[in-house]
Amino acid sequence: MSYYSDSNVKSRYIDPRIYVPAVNSTGRCTFELDASEAAYLPNMRLTNIGVTIAAKTPYNKQVGALSIIRNIRLMDGKVLLSQVNEFRFHRGFVNVNKPNSVCEAVSSTLECSALGFSTRGTDFKVGRIAEVLEADVNDIDDVTTPTNAAWLDLREVFPMLNSVSHLPTAVFKNLRLEVELDTRSNSQVATSIVQAMSSLRPVLVVDVLENPAIVDKMNAGLNGASWLEVEHDQFLIPTHPSGNGTAPSQGIVQNVNVKLNGFTNKRLERLLLVKAISPGLEISAGGVLGLGMYSSQACFRQSLQYRVNGRNLLPALDTKGNNRRLAMIVDNFGDCFSYIGSNQYGSNNTLELNDARNLLGQLDYMGTYIGEYINDLQLIYQRTGLEDTTPKRPTTEQLTVHCYGETRKIITINRGGTYRISYAQ
Repeated sequence: MSYYSDSNVKSRYIDPRIYVPAVNSTGRCTFELDASEAAYLPNMRLTNIGVTIAAKTPYNKQVGALSIIRNIRLMDGKVLLSQVNEFRFHRGFVNVNKPNSVCEAVSSTLECSALGFSTRGTDFKVGRIAEVLEADVNDIDDVTTPTNAAWLDLREVFPMLNSVSHLPTAVFKNLRLEVELDTRSNSQVATSIVQAMSSLRPVLVVDVLENPAIVDKMNAGLNGASWLEVEHDQFLIPTHPSGNGTAPSQGIVQNVNVKLNGFTNKRLERLLLVKAISPGLEISAGGVLGLGMYSSQACFRQSLQYRVNGRNLLPALDTKGNNRRLAMIVDNFGDCFSYIGSNQYGSNNTLELNDARNLLGQLDYMGTYIGEYINDLQLIYQRTGLEDTTPKRPTTEQLTVHCYGETRKIITINRGGTYRISYAQ
C-alpha cells in the first residue's frame, strides 16, 4: 500500500472526548473519531497507558501497564463493531503466547511487563534478568524521571481491524473507542497494592486518508469482510466439596459439569480457558506474588472433556499430563513462553527457578480447536484435591474460569453506505 509513503496519509493524535480518571477506583475514557476525515486506516494505536503512583514500583509482571484496562470496545454510533470483555485475563495469555525473546525484548518495553526469562549468572537460576519498567511519580517539574507508559496496537485487540483495508467515514459515520479503566488495589496494576495510584490520560493515534479520490477507489473494493471475534463467558469451579485443603479432600476427585451458553448459535473456532484464583490469595504483605491474579492456576490431576452438540470432542477424559495440556495449547495457539514448572502444581524446582515458590503453576492454560456451529456446549472438568495448609490451595480453592472463544463474524457493506454485522453459520 504505497499511500503510506506519500502525503495522502496523516497521523492524528486524539485526546479522549470523555475522561474520568481512575484514582484508586474505576474510570473510563471515550475517543470520538471525526467524521470529516475521508477514512481511517486500521492501524490504530492506544498510547500513554499507565499510572502515576506514590512510590516507584514495577507494573503487573504478566500484563504490565495494560492491566489498567478492564473492558475495551470499538463502536459506530450504537453499533458494536468489536470488543473484549475481561481484557486483562485474555491479555495475560496473549503475552504468554509469544516466544521468550519477544517477551523479554519487545513486550517488556511496549507494555512494561516482566516476562521473558534467562539463566542468571549469579546463581544459574531461571528468572528475569533484563530491566523492568516501573510506574513512578509523574512530577511535571521532574522531566528526567517521568512515569513509564504502555503502547497498544488495537489490531491485536480487535480482529476486525485486520480484515479491512480502511474504515471510510461514509460507511462508519460515528466511530468511537470506549475503554474502561481500573486502578483499584485488587486489580493489581502494580506489584505493590498499598501505593496510591492514578491513571494517565490515554491518547489515541490514528492514520487518516485525506484524498477522497483514493478513498473512493478503495471503497469500490470494500464489500465486506470476515474475522474471528474473541468473546467471553465464564463459570465457577466451586470449593472442593470435601473441604478446602482439609484431610478429607486428599486424593478425592472433584467433578464439575457446566453448560456454556455464551457461544450458542455461533460458529466457534478455538476455545481458551483461564483458571483464575481469588485476587487476595496472590497478595502477601501488600505485594503481589508471582505473576499475580491474571495468571492461570495449575491444579492436581486435571482432566477436561469438551462435549460439543451431544458428542465428546476428545477420545477420552484424559488430559492429566502437564505436557499434554501444554502441547494442546501450542498446537492450537502457537508457541508459548513457558518456564520450569510454569504449568505444574507442587513441582519442586526451587533450585532451578528464581522465586519458584510463587511462580510455580501460574501458566496452566487449557484450550483446543472446536470448529463447529454450537447448539450445545458442555465442559466436563475434574481435579483431585490435596491436603494443604498453605494460604493458596488451587487444588481445592474456588476458581473462576474465564472462557474466550473465537466466533466467526461477517460484515456486509451495501451500496449507499449501509452495512450489517452478523455471525457466520
